[in-house]
Amino acid sequence: MEKKEQSSSPIPEKKASNSEDKAERSAYAKFIGMGVQMLIIILIFTWAGKKLDERSANEKPIYTAILSLLGVIVGLYTVLKDFIQKTDD
Repeated sequence: MEKKEQSSSPIPEKKASNSEDKAERSAYAKFIGMGVQMLIIILIFTWAGKKLDERSANEKPIYTAILSLLGVIVGLYTVLKDFIQKTDD
């Protein structure tokens, strides 16, 4: 009968190389950047809608609603386009 050696630490050691660690961080940074890009696009469109509503003195925030939705669409388009291009690379 052979005895198997057991390590004293219950946590398995992770032996990742530096290049793998950098690649993983780089992937996270790309996706975080995409989210921030989408957020900025939506905020800019919403801000523009508010300014247009202030200028036109509408009772209802029509421009804010329209430009906010347009910002979401443009943001999603931009992020999905970047995501598809980056996964193909």
